Amino acid sequence: MATSFEESCKATALEVADIIIQKHKDYGADNILIFKEQGLVVRVWDKVSRLKNIVWRGQAPTILEDTWKDVAGYAIIGMMLQRGTFTNDLEGR
Repeated sequence: MATSFEESCKATALEVADIIIQKHKDYGADNILIFKEQGLVVRVWDKVSRLKNIVWRGQAPTILEDTWKDVAGYAIIGMMLQRGTFTNDLEGR
């Protein structure tokens, strides 16, 4: 378990990165590249709506954490699109 804020932040970011990488392997790049940022806005909007319902209804924390991970993942993908790195090759492929 991380003992400092910095370690906790990095560990959490790496956890989200692992999820993004696995989903990228499962889905490929095309599902994002078709609509790019516009598609990400729609997906993030859906997740924010879900967050609102989860928080207001007091649902299970695991559902809440999964949704936060999704929002963080889409934010990272958006940054990668902006930087032109989303289409970089996967390692080992």
